[in-house]
Amino acid sequence: MGKFLENISFNPKDIADLKEIIPLSIEQDEDYQRFTALRKVKHGDPVAFIGDMEDVGRKGGGCDPVYKEVGIANSQKRWELGDWQIPIKICYESLKGTIAEYSLKTGTDVGDLTDTEFMTYIIRPALERQMREMIWRFGWFGDTEAKNIAGGGTLTAGVDPELFTTCDGLFKRIFKQGTTNAKQITAIAANTKTSYAEQKAAILTKGVATGIIDNMLMDADSRITSDGGAVILMTKGLADALTMDIKKTYSTIMPWETVFDGLDIAKYDGVTIARVSIWDRMIRAYENSGTKLNKPYRAVFANINQLQTGTDADGLISSLDVWFDRKERRNYIYSAGRIGTQILEDDMFHAAY
Repeated sequence: MGKFLENISFNPKDIADLKEIIPLSIEQDEDYQRFTALRKVKHGDPVAFIGDMEDVGRKGGGCDPVYKEVGIANSQKRWELGDWQIPIKICYESLKGTIAEYSLKTGTDVGDLTDTEFMTYIIRPALERQMREMIWRFGWFGDTEAKNIAGGGTLTAGVDPELFTTCDGLFKRIFKQGTTNAKQITAIAANTKTSYAEQKAAILTKGVATGIIDNMLMDADSRITSDGGAVILMTKGLADALTMDIKKTYSTIMPWETVFDGLDIAKYDGVTIARVSIWDRMIRAYENSGTKLNKPYRAVFANINQLQTGTDADGLISSLDVWFDRKERRNYIYSAGRIGTQILEDDMFHAAY
């Protein structure tokens, strides 16, 4: 456990009940499945797509027409699922001298932390929260070739690349398609600035944020704009800049509706916008050079069904295996699973970054 709870000292006058220890700041988790389509698949399963038939109807008439073959657009990808695991061990001695010592059993069973308040009210909720964060990290920021900035990648110095290399996330797939087809991308100049302050100042310049979204809607494939289920997912930084810019430019307020804790939506020119603040938190934590952020302002315009996450289990998060080893006198927690992502039709999204 290392330094876990080291700042909460053991004192009979302190709060004895671990249930009353409330974290100073717990940011609400967005519901991952509201932002991607979840699929239960096996590694190697096909992702087949059938599109439109080639144009038909040519000049002519009368007898003996010339028959021609026509094709139907189609493609096939395959799911690539990567393995993840969470192996944790805890020794009760790491709790000595902390408030958690109150929850320890006594006598021979002192080392067994199962069925204690420490496990119930501290470890389990904290771990379950980190597992939800893990799914977001893999699903959107995963990169099988992830490297730290010093190695030519985008990961913050000191961040372990293995936190990302389980699978390629949706952002990597979006960026790759953007390189292939630049027409699907609206450039955000603020992202190219060389400091936090310059990035923020650039995005808050009057007319910039509204211009970005206007250009997205104008340049997006008409099939996306005509899809009533299409939404624009965007970082909180960009959403806040858009809200401020609408106030500056049009002297009107952009109302946001809280759908549930952690998810706010609004309408812009009839299109639903979702403020995905967990993207901002992960960019700050994992793609931070120390002087600037990597693409802090991002938006993706698509029907959620185009943005897919696959797993071979019934849900994104696997159950926890928790046990006490009587020989080693240690507590163990283990969980494992597989995850991967796909964009169903590569040309059916428009992104800004």
